[in-house]
Amino acid sequence: MSAGELWISHLSVRRWNDPAAWDEYLRAVQVVLDDRLVKLDVNDPARRKANVASGEGQFITRFGEREDSRWLWGKFEKTKVEFGINHYKAGTDSFGRLRENLITFYIPERKTSGPDCQRLIELFRLGNESLQAFYAYGDFKSAICEKRPSTPSLDISRELLGVFWLTFFGPQYCAFFGRERLLCLEQASEGPGKGITLQLAETAGRIPDGDRVRIEQEIAPESFAGTGGTKAIGQHVLTLSQLSS
Repeated sequence: MSAGELWISHLSVRRWNDPAAWDEYLRAVQVVLDDRLVKLDVNDPARRKANVASGEGQFITRFGEREDSRWLWGKFEKTKVEFGINHYKAGTDSFGRLRENLITFYIPERKTSGPDCQRLIELFRLGNESLQAFYAYGDFKSAICEKRPSTPSLDISRELLGVFWLTFFGPQYCAFFGRERLLCLEQASEGPGKGITLQLAETAGRIPDGDRVRIEQEIAPESFAGTGGTKAIGQHVLTLSQLSS
């Protein structure tokens, strides 16, 4: 697969409303990327100047009186890495439906190979640990966007998106798929928070053709997008209610 922009996404049902936790996480991200967060805003592109040294957690968690969710965008200085945050104040939308929190990093192509890959692997590990992800993935944008959900847009209570260069399953999904069965995969290793991480190759550009789909088939093909057919909520994956319990 040709190189291109790389995405890293973390999904969580944990509350993300702790300013101090955000401050600690963003400072750690700066260390991993060896770069400075310079923009953090409610607008895209981000224009508001950020200063992690002074703390940005209060800004991230500052919900308006009638806001039930926050959408934020950020940008780093030298690497030009950008990210988007979507999180829900009480874990539900304005209709009272359970929703997952999401953060996605957008990595420029020039940062997807060589020594920079180790930084991306550590960024992935850090997010899964700090944000208590139940599922996370990292791969080229092209590999992620070619997945075809069984519904018009991905419904995480019907199917997960897929297995990618980096994939993380939190402890509840480890139990759902079978912890020992996951660890038997050559690409598996113990991840943070009693989760399991799959890394398919040294870099995203070195994954053998068909390995992403092959490993999905080994785990549980109907649990991932691209297998077609109608999937009922909770039939092949955990619902957000189950993940939140």
